Amino acid sequence: MSTHHKQAVRAAAAHGGTGRALSPGRRPLGAADVMSAAEVAELLHVSKSTVEDWARRGIIPSKKVGRRRLYIRSKIETLLLEDQAGSIL
Repeated sequence: MSTHHKQAVRAAAAHGGTGRALSPGRRPLGAADVMSAAEVAELLHVSKSTVEDWARRGIIPSKKVGRRRLYIRSKIETLLLEDQAGSIL
């Protein structure tokens, strides 16, 4: 993971990836909680450009941190589980 990526992860983690202060009882995000577009693409068996397009269109959840777009692992996993239950991905 590049230094720039680590800084972006830390910035997202400072607010739980939401840009807002964390709720009581919620832990901050760590590097393991955040995925890159390439990691999401591998998980979903699609190209990185498809992941980036879906994120821009709001099809999959992501957060912009500066010029980077980060993907919260738990939200991507939830999306996959919902897809298995019959929703559209």
